[in-house]
Amino acid sequence: MTKINIKSVVKNIINGLFPPRCRGCGVSGEYLCGCCKKYISENMKASIIQEKGELFRARFLGFRDEILGEMVEEAKYYSVRGLFLEIAEVVYLGYFSKMTKESREEVVLVPMPTSRKHIRERGLDHMDMIAREIERLSGGEIRRVRLLSRAKDTVQVGASEKVRRKQAKEAVQINSAIDFGKYKDARVVILDDVWTTGASLTEAGRILKEAGILKVEALAITKNRPRKKPVIRQGEVD
Repeated sequence: MTKINIKSVVKNIINGLFPPRCRGCGVSGEYLCGCCKKYISENMKASIIQEKGELFRARFLGFRDEILGEMVEEAKYYSVRGLFLEIAEVVYLGYFSKMTKESREEVVLVPMPTSRKHIRERGLDHMDMIAREIERLSGGEIRRVRLLSRAKDTVQVGASEKVRRKQAKEAVQINSAIDFGKYKDARVVILDDVWTTGASLTEAGRILKEAGILKVEALAITKNRPRKKPVIRQGEVD
């Protein structure tokens, strides 16, 4: 029996009765107004987290306690589809559109698989939704390919770094239904919502490299900041 996410249902009812407010400036009508969307995407910096190890390179686009991070938190825990689409557009404009202009390589976007438990609770696979929207916005220049699948459901919220690393090794596997030879020379970018310890993305990168992918990168939309907790902001600005 599917578990109903009461918070999500209530949130969607409220959004149906009252227009959403911009998460940046508070203007009524959109989850993110055009001005805030432009400002965030134009000022987005892809900061490097990791350059060595299993992954070729890992980057993040913003911190979890900033507007983009708060949008991710709200979208995940209240299953707000409109917010996911806004997040995808900002990430595309601020990062992927620039990447495709600079690179002549084939770009393959691999969403990190969401646990089946969370898909049932939220009624959607948020990372696949974001990846699909980025693919659509790119007009085919970026291909979303599910090279990874979920092997085992694990819950990482509140887990220690040691536990997270152990869970990561059991959580993700390659999608055996796909011919990896097609993507051997492509620029493969694994997309995830939050970088906490990097265990999941690092393990995913290792698995793809073992499967024969030569160029593997990781992109986290947000990253935890020491001593800063994520806040779900309701259309207000500090």
